[in-house]
Amino acid sequence: MNELDVLHDLGTALDPATPGHAPARLRHRVLRDVTGTEPVAHRPWRRTTHSVLRDVAAGPGTWKRRLVLAGALAAVVTAGLLITQALAPNGSASAAAADVLHGAAAEARAQPPLTPRDEQFVYIESRTKAAALMPGVRATFPEEQRTVWLSADGSRPGLLRTEGGDIALPGQRGYRADLPTDTAKMRKYLYDHASGGNPRDQQAFTTAADLIREAYLSPAALAAVFDAVARIPGVDVVGAVTDDAGRPGVAVALTEVQGMRTELIFDKATHAFLGTRSVMVRDDPTSGLLRGDIFSSASVLRVAIVDRAGQTP
Repeated sequence: MNELDVLHDLGTALDPATPGHAPARLRHRVLRDVTGTEPVAHRPWRRTTHSVLRDVAAGPGTWKRRLVLAGALAAVVTAGLLITQALAPNGSASAAAADVLHGAAAEARAQPPLTPRDEQFVYIESRTKAAALMPGVRATFPEEQRTVWLSADGSRPGLLRTEGGDIALPGQRGYRADLPTDTAKMRKYLYDHASGGNPRDQQAFTTAADLIREAYLSPAALAAVFDAVARIPGVDVVGAVTDDAGRPGVAVALTEVQGMRTELIFDKATHAFLGTRSVMVRDDPTSGLLRGDIFSSASVLRVAIVDRAGQTP
């Protein structure tokens, strides 16, 4: 980690995206260890790296006399190292996002488990939307009902049914009995199974979204996914959203380097998982997509276990 990385981490930790979530004990420790002075009680805390440098260099009493800018920078670097040690290994999601994700994990654990036999199928009904791109024409965003039957163990042909007809799905597995149920092991799984050449945190978040988008995970494994995502740096709360089924929700997301934001959407009241979507965060002249466009989304309506492809619960 170089000095610029430390400064970035310090700014993020002391000035989180969601106001009010910088841990009080961490703030206290940073000021005490950097300055040798107890922080002033009840002082409003809203800090960027720049404001920390300014206050250290021109603040009260001995700070102004004892520190010059170079010394202040060294203090900030030291503070950054302290913060890095205080946070979870390799960082974590924002406090607001972690609250939502841990709530989703608790909701998942409370669900009765479904244990399909190998010869059975996982039935998933959803409402989806995807951008339809054509050269020189503004993208359209058609919605459709989607139902899929996936072989529990992946040994039998599955079936995809949309408004356009039926499509065979050979060899796709709908039930993952082999996934970790421990948070640390699930986090490692997400990073170890990420691929694509993008930043590691982005890939791990995408792997989590792909893992739960159209499959059945046991309640313990699903809870482990949500708890693990809470330990991915850069994950934050987007805010209130409405999914394709019209349900009010709250989304947590990680913004990708490609200019897109992948979101996990949870019920606003219960934090039950509702689905995923990808949203443009900047205009893309190549595709004609604009900031705010929903590139793709899937709202899960029902998950069940059935005996054969094509059968409804």
